[in-house]
Amino acid sequence: EHLKPNQISLEDGEANIARKDIINIFTDGSKTEHGVGAAFCVLTNDIWACQWSAKLNDNSTVFQAELIALHEAAIYASPLPNHNTSKIHVDNRTSIMASSNSKSTNETARKIFKILLTNPRTKDSWVKAHAGNIGNERADQLAKDATWATLFTY
Repeated sequence: EHLKPNQISLEDGEANIARKDIINIFTDGSKTEHGVGAAFCVLTNDIWACQWSAKLNDNSTVFQAELIALHEAAIYASPLPNHNTSKIHVDNRTSIMASSNSKSTNETARKIFKILLTNPRTKDSWVKAHAGNIGNERADQLAKDATWATLFTY
């Protein structure tokens, strides 16, 4: 099983953020001295439409946090109307690559793959971290803030 070639982009996807016909979802994971957090936020028509964040187990890695944020974003995007394209902007290429592989050894990555497979209008795109991208910066702050929160069981 394979995703459509246009569903995954490892090039910087910032160029399409201004398009009004795309629902832009930004994800991030963070590990600080306070713990591990994951988050996503949704920008549509220049409005912050939704945000989600969670504190993870302190033993979680940044990679796990990135995948959990991507998984939650894919779940959010899956029931959206078919006439909209949802672009999930991820600043971690490894999590994009893992979730685009049906044979990934990571269970969360395989779950993401299945969601993407059944939702071809949902696309994953890499975005450069800490480059002033408003969505990526907001997701990064949400993930950092989540490290202070109450534990989310995943």
